[in-house]
Amino acid sequence: MLVIDQPLALSDFQKRLSWRDVDPAKILPLLKICISEDIDKRGDITSRISGVKGSGLAAIVAREEMVICGINLIPLIINQFEGSSVKVDNIKFDGQKISSGTEIAYLEGKQKDILTIERTILNFIQRLSGISTLTNQFSSILSKYQVGLLDTRKTTPGHRILEKYATGCGGGYNHRMNLSDRILIKDNHLAANQIDSEKKLFSFLKKVKQISNNLILEVEIDEIKYLETSIEAGADAVLLDNFTPEEVKSAVSINENRIVLEASGGITLNSIEKFAIAKPHFISSGAPVHSSRWIDIGLDWK
Repeated sequence: MLVIDQPLALSDFQKRLSWRDVDPAKILPLLKICISEDIDKRGDITSRISGVKGSGLAAIVAREEMVICGINLIPLIINQFEGSSVKVDNIKFDGQKISSGTEIAYLEGKQKDILTIERTILNFIQRLSGISTLTNQFSSILSKYQVGLLDTRKTTPGHRILEKYATGCGGGYNHRMNLSDRILIKDNHLAANQIDSEKKLFSFLKKVKQISNNLILEVEIDEIKYLETSIEAGADAVLLDNFTPEEVKSAVSINENRIVLEASGGITLNSIEKFAIAKPHFISSGAPVHSSRWIDIGLDWK
């Protein structure tokens, strides 16, 4: 049996978005929607009626420890507020771990304009920093065992690229961005093709591999008996769905590092170390996105 140092497909799973990968054109429609929630043709009537005027300087301030994310969005948000006088000076950077009380960025301009854009900016930074902070907690545990954290497509509709960017800022890797990224045969694909035996699975995966045009082929299995079949059929990776830590350990032993193994299914911050000890190549979890809380960040006048 051939044993290699690392599965050939491993590097294809070790990818994370940088800000350069975030196309502004794809998020500007989202920003416009968010701004329209706060501003209509009447404008900010509170600032107008209370007589807010003149220029000022405000700081965006961390109220707790966090891995910051969303700083790069601030100029894009400001530009979407028509006629805004606000200028931003970012003094921290996305992915940086900061303590409570740290000033993150300065906003300077007309006070009424700063108050107009305050909530939209804070909403994005608080949400994305929550994801990056929880991701960092997950990945910090996994790093002790040389196991990588993968995100999922369980993202807020319309926010995927930002939430996956936040995952990267927190130290995780990005799984598929969309359905065209790689081939991932899941349980419903198998059920739709009446694949209910090792023999049928072998023939099915062989056929898929032949017509895959060299795309990465990953298959989800829910029983360990299908692992060797998947390897022999030419799968590049196997997703171990709802395996126990003991079952993951057995799968790692059977695999002998021939293909990429990914453990997934209900893995939480409390249980993740048990799976990490089994040492699959990756553990995937949607929890850093769908179960993270908003981080406490505020704006203070200087």
